[in-house]
Amino acid sequence: MTATETPTIDSKIQDLCQAIVTDTAVQHARDQAEAFLADEASVSLYREVMNTGNRLDRRHRAGEEISDEEVAAYEELQAKSDANEGIRAFNNAQQVLQEVANKVNAYVMKTLEKGRVPAPEEIAAASSGGCCGGSGGGGCGC
Repeated sequence: MTATETPTIDSKIQDLCQAIVTDTAVQHARDQAEAFLADEASVSLYREVMNTGNRLDRRHRAGEEISDEEVAAYEELQAKSDANEGIRAFNNAQQVLQEVANKVNAYVMKTLEKGRVPAPEEIAAASSGGCCGGSGGGGCGC
């Protein structure tokens, strides 16, 4: 089956995408993300925290020793990041957008698995644990 053979599905996907675009929570999250991306100082701080954290993590995984000074410097950088309103808003926006994507994916996957539209309880049960269930219980680091 190709996309050209599924006009009903294509139409419903377009409807879903339109509903997502017009959702006020999604609009607000996108606005927050755009505001963050326009704030060069916040973006720079965010990148510095991410790059430093990744670098320290790689070194730790490689068995290298991380000095107390390096840890303290990273913690200070992280505290600055945590206090930055733009970064906090961006992180919240990312969470909202990821939750929407996860919910859409969960419904589609469960529909394909069951061959019917799943009840909200089935989606809630499926997302309340395990890998990428959002509860942190999975082995994937979620």
